[in-house]
Amino acid sequence: MKRITAYVLALVLTCFCVSSVAGAYYADVPGSSALAGEVEKAVRYGLMNGYSQAQFGYSDTMTRAQFLVVLARMLGWQTPSMEEADADITPAMALPEELSSQYRYAIACAAAHDVIEKTEPFRPNSPATRAEMAELLVRALGLKACAADAEKENGLPFTDVSDKRGYIAVAYEIGMTKGLTDTTFGPDRTATRAQAAAMLVRIYEKLQQQTAFVHGFYAISSYSQLSLVQRMDDVSAGWSRMTWDGTAATLNTTAEGGNEYHIPSGYEEVTASLSHLNLSVFMDGQELKEMLTSESGRTQAVQQIVGEVSKTYSQIGRNPYEGVTIDFEGLRAPQKEAFLDFLRQLQPALQKLDKKLLVCVPPVLTTSAYYDGYDYRAIGELADRVILMAYGYGPQNMTGFTGTEYYKTAATTPIASVYTALKYAVSEIAPSKLLLGFSAASTAWKIDENGKLVSETPVYPSNETVIKRLSQSDTEHGWSQTYQQSYAIYRTEDGSRYFLWYQDASSVQAALNAARLLGVNGVSVWRIGSIPDVNAVWSWSELLNAA
Repeated sequence: MKRITAYVLALVLTCFCVSSVAGAYYADVPGSSALAGEVEKAVRYGLMNGYSQAQFGYSDTMTRAQFLVVLARMLGWQTPSMEEADADITPAMALPEELSSQYRYAIACAAAHDVIEKTEPFRPNSPATRAEMAELLVRALGLKACAADAEKENGLPFTDVSDKRGYIAVAYEIGMTKGLTDTTFGPDRTATRAQAAAMLVRIYEKLQQQTAFVHGFYAISSYSQLSLVQRMDDVSAGWSRMTWDGTAATLNTTAEGGNEYHIPSGYEEVTASLSHLNLSVFMDGQELKEMLTSESGRTQAVQQIVGEVSKTYSQIGRNPYEGVTIDFEGLRAPQKEAFLDFLRQLQPALQKLDKKLLVCVPPVLTTSAYYDGYDYRAIGELADRVILMAYGYGPQNMTGFTGTEYYKTAATTPIASVYTALKYAVSEIAPSKLLLGFSAASTAWKIDENGKLVSETPVYPSNETVIKRLSQSDTEHGWSQTYQQSYAIYRTEDGSRYFLWYQDASSVQAALNAARLLGVNGVSVWRIGSIPDVNAVWSWSELLNAA
């Protein structure tokens, strides 16, 4: 009963609104201090409290337990059940009996969220070092896997860091701290409560930003969600495919030749609903590579595009496009300069028409070869917006892995990969131009009763199927702390079992947080018509909440 009372009290203390003291005067906060404003914000945001209405503890060191309390508030951690809390605080953590219930609650939450180890003493009353703060924050943000990748790199400017390099690197990249000097971090130094307030306010303010720009693709089977375009700032219609026969480049906007990227019948209703519409031009494969290497091919392609966005569409008496979105996929290094030459021709031609240019780019990868035919920096200088297609990371087959559980590593949007793609992109392209891409495509792997892989080939269930399976009472729901992505295990009518990787609201929020921490506040959704919007089961409503 004593433990239950303590945890209930902790919930009340942690969730209690502190606005009543936000404007309080703290006698120990120097009015001339550069940190006074950060302290005021930390209290106003509900992140920190003073010891009393007159004392903040400005110069006191921040303890490890205090730091976790602030993280719990900042990230809105939910109270675990009594059973979960008891399980999350283990004897190995060696917590003092006299430790307050507020601290025990925060420690239990941190353990449940893989922020601290359950098998090691926690030392709640010890001052938190700067390196420890970096680790606790990065793990609390779900970026532990990103730190593991950063550990392998050598990009830190600090010469005094040997331990926790990955955590410190990520904390530095997201702006938690700039270091003591250009070359020193002071990993073993402690921080005062005022300094900790400044660090955490910087992160909190980034996380609280609203999405500034929402772009969507209107393409195959998008009509069912036409109403959603009212919540978007820009839309690209996938109504054309560029072709090349070896001598002539042709922009096909019809269904001829089985082209799925064509202008639909009744397009006038769509254009009437879209005040900001771009023409998306798709091309891939060997034809694309050959066309780009041909000077004549590049010129013809530009002429075809310019002609399409200049002509009058008879059914509406005008041209519906404000710009062009180039989606040329699968380019490698030999085509890099040719692609830039194409864009350098297209951009001024569009500018003369007062039309904008958007360009899609694939993400960089660290673990395997990627499509390296895209000069991010040059593209960023030419384009008005750059769409980073950071999704679809999972393998297309698992040859040789039947009988294993390797499918559990095949997340479609692992946070470390998304973070890596964003980090490189913002180093080359102005963050204000970048749009982080999202796709609702899900991947399922057939498994046996023991959880072993049965088929080397995945299935790609429709949204309707995913919603149906997620709604089944016998479906097992899970969350990967490593990949920051949701999964489910479901059965089909014939008794087959499948392991499903999909992006729910939590997965989307994890990617949005990574983007915001790196200064990217725009998103692009592939595609309208497939956006999850069944609130009780599967919803991406947060993704469309532009400021």
